Amino acid sequence: MRRLTGTHVYSYVKCPRLAALDLHVPRSERRAMHPWEEFAARRGREFEATYVAGLAAVAPSYPERDFEAGAAATLELLQRGVPLVHQAVLLDGDRLGLPDLLRKVPGDSRLGAHHYEVVDVKTSGRPRSDQILQVVFYADLLAAVQGRWPERGGIVLKDGREQTFAIADYTAAQREVVDELRRLRDQPDRARAFLQAGCASCHHDQRCLPELQQRQDLSLVHGMSHGALAILEQRGCRTVTDLATFHAEGARARGNLDPTLLRRLRRAAQARLLGRPIVEARPRAALGDAALVHLLADPFADRVLAFGVLHPAREDGAFAWAAAAAAADEWRVFRELVLALPPRVPLLHFGDALPRWYAEHAFAREADPALEARFVDVGKRLRTAAIYPAPVFGLADLVRHGLDRDPLRAGHAGAAAMWTAEPDGHERLGAKLRADLLDLAALKAVILDAAPSEPLAAESDAGAQA
Repeated sequence: MRRLTGTHVYSYVKCPRLAALDLHVPRSERRAMHPWEEFAARRGREFEATYVAGLAAVAPSYPERDFEAGAAATLELLQRGVPLVHQAVLLDGDRLGLPDLLRKVPGDSRLGAHHYEVVDVKTSGRPRSDQILQVVFYADLLAAVQGRWPERGGIVLKDGREQTFAIADYTAAQREVVDELRRLRDQPDRARAFLQAGCASCHHDQRCLPELQQRQDLSLVHGMSHGALAILEQRGCRTVTDLATFHAEGARARGNLDPTLLRRLRRAAQARLLGRPIVEARPRAALGDAALVHLLADPFADRVLAFGVLHPAREDGAFAWAAAAAAADEWRVFRELVLALPPRVPLLHFGDALPRWYAEHAFAREADPALEARFVDVGKRLRTAAIYPAPVFGLADLVRHGLDRDPLRAGHAGAAAMWTAEPDGHERLGAKLRADLLDLAALKAVILDAAPSEPLAAESDAGAQA
């Protein structure tokens, strides 16, 4: 029987289908890691190794993958009262845990006048629910060993700070996840694939995406939710083609789905069948002689690596960019690029990365409030200005489904930090900034500045019947 591990708990919170596949599909059948994924994983391992190297932690010694021997060696360390145990082995029936650290704390237990609590080392900036439940999973295993639950668990973040939380607040949720994992181990089809933001980075994407496309799954429709999908399937609407012509008279016939939502989902199904976005009729705010501003970041180091601008915000606009060699250079580089633009032009950007960075830096500097007032997030506008032929979660999806372009032709933004150590890294940063800015300019032209799409024939009586 396949043992349940902390990784399965971590995966389940992200996607139940991911956990089911991890339980049943051999590692050899997973997609190979992309170079930037390997780079990120290596940085995570190095961060943990560096953090643990500064501690007086002891690791159990046992033959590789002999987890019974590892559990016995761990128990011996715990009974001795070792202050910190690194990579302990916790084994209880069909569950196996390998927590980063077990820390000795006062309080009677089966071990004596002390017990242990779990601390996991992560590279995120704040604790996430999947990380917390993984720690609670380890705490449950630890409780079986020491005869009591630890009161608190900890997560070490990438800046070295430790965030603690009460284990009791999450035990019920953790047990529900473990129960469902056991069901998935016996019945993997209980978890069906659903297209979501994390699919693009999943090592099973080569398996799930073709399955979704083959059955015309409703999750391929822009704006679809788990709840709406369940209601539509209950009403006999099971495929994209079904939804494109689905007209329900009255609230009961449409499963009490909001009629405006249903109309939008139907149009999204039609857009998928057409293979192109449908530009919506809407009030339009003139952007004037706008400029586009974009950045490439290293989230692990909380660094902006380079800024780029395109003015005017057209594909034939003038492109300029500059790299920031260190964190201390970021503000100067940004200011010089923006000050070279005509005053008072709107500064179009995608998402919250730029205004968040600006807010963090402006507080400690003589920042001009009028500059921040010029920021305009075109990401929000693009998501609502059209209905796309597939779900859109980020810039890459908008480029792929709004322009029918390869958004990765100049590389993946997640690889930017990796490029800085390569001989041609400077040129690659500039090429990626330029490609993204040109894509944003094209999206502005074909989505934000375009006239609304002509009504579809299938919509002629939709309004009355929805």
